[in-house]
Amino acid sequence: MANSQTQQGQAPNPAYSQLKVTVASAKLKDNTGSWFSGKADPYVELSVDGQPPRKTEVIKKTWTPQWNEHFTVLVTPQSKLEFKVYNHFSVKSDVVIGKCAVDVLSLLKKHHGKLENLSLKQELKSESKNGPARGGDLHVTLDGLSISADILARYTTTNGPSSQPNGDVSHNQTRTNQSQATASTAATGARPRTNSSNAGKSRRPAPARPPPPVPRPLPTPPSPNQSSSGGNAQSVSSSTSAGSSSGSSTTTTTTSTTTTSSTTAAPTTTSSSTTARSAPPPAGSARSGAPITVDINNQPLPPAWEMRIDPHGRPYYVDHNTRTTTWERPQPLPPGWERRTDPRGRVYYVDHNTRTTTWQRPTVDSVRNFEQWHQHRNQMHNATLQQFQQRFLFPNANQVESSDPLGQLPGGWEKRVEPNGRVYFVNHHTRTTQWEDPRTQGALNEEPLPEGWEMRYTNEGVRYFVDHNTRTTTFQDPRSGTGNKGPKGAFGVPIAYERSFRWKLGQFRYLCQSNALASHVKLTVSRDSLFEQSFQQVMRLQPFDLRRRLYIIFKGEEGLDYGGVAREWFFMLSQEVLNPMYCLFEYANKSNYSLQINAASSVNPDHLLYFRFVGRFIAMALFHQKFIYSGFTMPFYKRMLNKKLIVKDLETIDPEFYNSLVWVRDNNVEECALDLTFSADFEILGKIDTFDLKPEGRDVGVTEENKEEYISLMTQWRFNRGIEEQTKAFLEGFNEVLPLQWLQYFDERELELMLCGMQEIDMEDWQRHTIYRHYTRTSKQVVWFWQAVKEFDHEKRARLLQFVTGTCRLPVGGFAELMGSNGPQKFCIEKVGKDTWLPRSHTCFNRLDLPPYKSYEQLLEKISYAIEETEGFAQE
Repeated sequence: MANSQTQQGQAPNPAYSQLKVTVASAKLKDNTGSWFSGKADPYVELSVDGQPPRKTEVIKKTWTPQWNEHFTVLVTPQSKLEFKVYNHFSVKSDVVIGKCAVDVLSLLKKHHGKLENLSLKQELKSESKNGPARGGDLHVTLDGLSISADILARYTTTNGPSSQPNGDVSHNQTRTNQSQATASTAATGARPRTNSSNAGKSRRPAPARPPPPVPRPLPTPPSPNQSSSGGNAQSVSSSTSAGSSSGSSTTTTTTSTTTTSSTTAAPTTTSSSTTARSAPPPAGSARSGAPITVDINNQPLPPAWEMRIDPHGRPYYVDHNTRTTTWERPQPLPPGWERRTDPRGRVYYVDHNTRTTTWQRPTVDSVRNFEQWHQHRNQMHNATLQQFQQRFLFPNANQVESSDPLGQLPGGWEKRVEPNGRVYFVNHHTRTTQWEDPRTQGALNEEPLPEGWEMRYTNEGVRYFVDHNTRTTTFQDPRSGTGNKGPKGAFGVPIAYERSFRWKLGQFRYLCQSNALASHVKLTVSRDSLFEQSFQQVMRLQPFDLRRRLYIIFKGEEGLDYGGVAREWFFMLSQEVLNPMYCLFEYANKSNYSLQINAASSVNPDHLLYFRFVGRFIAMALFHQKFIYSGFTMPFYKRMLNKKLIVKDLETIDPEFYNSLVWVRDNNVEECALDLTFSADFEILGKIDTFDLKPEGRDVGVTEENKEEYISLMTQWRFNRGIEEQTKAFLEGFNEVLPLQWLQYFDERELELMLCGMQEIDMEDWQRHTIYRHYTRTSKQVVWFWQAVKEFDHEKRARLLQFVTGTCRLPVGGFAELMGSNGPQKFCIEKVGKDTWLPRSHTCFNRLDLPPYKSYEQLLEKISYAIEETEGFAQE
């Protein structure tokens, strides 16, 4: 049976609603009892129903912290809000100062279902040496939660006495003296009494449940033939059933004050499909499929129902069948419906028209609305199905003219023609279009592939090559001279390869945009302690919150973040996070300044937590299309892409180690008598440890037969030595924000290009994609500006680019794809101010405000001072 209504004795299904919780302030008490304890560094941890907690910012050195931080949480009326105030320590675990809990349901009852700007002062409890103690007070504000009276009534009844909604059956049996007292009360005609404690209060909205029912005989016109309440009830049932629907059941109720049974039997309901069908429909009723207009207030009540008035003049209705009350006027069952009771005493309703059942009592309006919705749904479903079939029926899509010299199109491709006669091609696998013929892509090289190589195509039609010798794949054509053939793209590779990278980049951007969340997340940091504050705020947020639009605020600066401030935050924080002085990362070698994980990072006891933060930060940079200051080694990118590391990868990070393995591979180790074993020594922080490359490897010698295995194991050990836990923490933090599966189509060089951008600055490309406002290309100030930029060295050009755009890196498309607040936005030079002003920049819009200087020397001096001696943001 369809359970569309809350069953008796159970809470209704929880419906989540948003609640805005503001942690305002606290007045804390020191219960440590230590003479040497100073002021605390408190923060608040908020959890809802045991869910992952949300944390506030740490306030330094105070017992009266002011947070004023807002959290939006999902709650139900039965949720519990738990607040814990911690004292933060840098060298040991945080200590609980006090905790408290807030019951949402009790607050909803007290405030009539609405929590709007409700300020609460909660007492904090703490544990001390002498037992529970008072830890202070916490001030919070709850806002934005509103629950209707009907829903609140359901939660109220689950905790109170057994009182059922309209049509439910009560399981509680009443004793003889109770039924007699109830019957005598009914005979006197007394109205139901209310709680005397509420008598002196002002009138409130309708309570969750009317007064308890009084099972007395239903009033009928006086007749000398009526001598008992049983006959009275029977006559009412008979008279009422004549005007009810054919699905109504006949109920017999017997009430007597002289009964001798020890308990009052529950009323029995006698109904069957035969009885339901034999009863004629009411006069003027239409068929079930036609619209029915019924005046509910003028219709007679169903059998054994009674309307009464409470002391406030409000009508309510008593169901003597189930001994329950309700505020809503009962309606007769629609035609074809029947009321039944299951073996557990629960009331349900049978629809003989559709042969279905439901817990909810049907009405004429609800049945009509359901039929109209069902009819509309079928019409929409049929129309959608027809459109779907027409959309994906493309017969003979890959067939072309027999005279076409290129032959048939690949599977899933279709050739189409625009109204202007231009031909384009549709890839039904990816639902994309392109101008290029897929049969001609990559057809410039006709020479055969090297031995052991194979050319394949992905599901999206992108060509790649398989090297069966090393069991690797690549998008680069391995044929000799391939890199010099054909025109080059913006990245120094053939245009065909560039197109495939652009396609993959577009797919990745689509994944990021489709998984971005609404609203924004605000991070307030200081330039003086950028690393520490960014770490605390990023790690206390949920990973999914980091997919929202970032809004960065630098303390003491008034700049509004429309993208430019966030770009500078990523760039500056990456300089701090990846700084080798923090011992988290190190340079690959003396000649390679790419970064790799430092095996000695364990000197910091919290280093794994910091690597988790770095993983989140790098994922945020990729997700929000921002660049970082410095990149990692190629083997590190391959590890992120879950690709196998080979001996050749060692050449860039440890040339000496690589040359040793190559010498072992190319020479006979048995003739040289090197006495090599499957073990290796590694020194870290002055301690030398010996590691076995395989079980009991130090006792296994290296021979010509097993030296390939030795080289493979030694290569993997060199890449993993001392950094297994750090790499795992980094990848876990990265995967929390951005799934690693999204990067599977890229190679390591493409990943570096996405993360670090392009470092080379092309002056012709810069000038070609610059726009002017109140200046022209021939204005003397513009001519002087480009003259000065051309005289700058690379470092100074990078500083100028960072001053205007927030970063010194360029996107993959160069200056043509510079990003602004609302998408691509070109570099702009605008005439603003007087000649005594310094140049200003708007990093969110890639705009440089260049005053009308009177000489080239003045312009050069002002620009140099602006990019080297200024810092921070302000508002105009």
